[in-house]
Amino acid sequence: MTTTILVTGGAGHIGSHVIEKLLNYPQYKIISLDNYFTGSPNNHLKSVDYRRGHTKDVDKLIPETPEIIFHLGEYARVAPSLDEPEKVYDMNTLGTFAVVEFCRRRKVGKLVYAASSTKFASNGQERHANPYSFTKANNVDLINNYGKWYQLPYVICYFYNAFGPRENRVGKYATLIAKFEQAYLNHQKLPIIKPGTQKRNFTYVGDLAAGMILAAQKGSGDGYALNNPKAYSVIEIAQAFDSPVEYIDGYSGRTESGNSPTKAHQLGWKTTIDIIDYIQTFIKDHPRTQK
Repeated sequence: MTTTILVTGGAGHIGSHVIEKLLNYPQYKIISLDNYFTGSPNNHLKSVDYRRGHTKDVDKLIPETPEIIFHLGEYARVAPSLDEPEKVYDMNTLGTFAVVEFCRRRKVGKLVYAASSTKFASNGQERHANPYSFTKANNVDLINNYGKWYQLPYVICYFYNAFGPRENRVGKYATLIAKFEQAYLNHQKLPIIKPGTQKRNFTYVGDLAAGMILAAQKGSGDGYALNNPKAYSVIEIAQAFDSPVEYIDGYSGRTESGNSPTKAHQLGWKTTIDIIDYIQTFIKDHPRTQK
């Protein structure tokens, strides 16, 4: 028997890894819905039905009723969100509301939401620090309330600074690790937003994808933090590249790390790749040519 699975943002960094792991289940028919804002056709995988469109239009674009929806198709950058509040509201508020309503009306078996760890930072005050954090935290409230009001089956996972293959590598949506990798390869100074002491729980993208699927299979409700408990400062990450750095002004965001992944561990989830080991492997596999 075939089970239909919908992954919003399936052509993006984390979404494509979720799909890659879902392909291990032959009973799944996998549909991706992506507006390709940061997603790319280069992330497409075989045997997947890719559909281009906005999550606001999910009801028109997805006539099927999926058993599970993995909802990752949102605006997902902190600092740029301060310059693009309309885009954030469009994707994260209007888009996600449409997905949640779709789940309610169609009686989808389970909604699996990719929430942001910024909700917990600075004693909960980070949720008010920028449009991205604000909308993501509000979406958690929305989904929790739909669970109470309409008995919507759901599970909420919290992501922490994903790294790994298929990261956005250029432009203002590039990830920190991708920026450092590019600077390293180009013999440039690694740009560190001041002060550099801000810590992050960098978590391997494949581990995030595995955790999200495990939560879909075994979890229920809120509170599934998916992170490597070991936090590193941005300076420590730069030092692992053994390259010169430059300190720049910019939005540094929260200064502390996140919640314990206890609930995820209870499902059997664990991280497999540490960011420092990943960087060391990257350097070994990408020796710099002499200038």
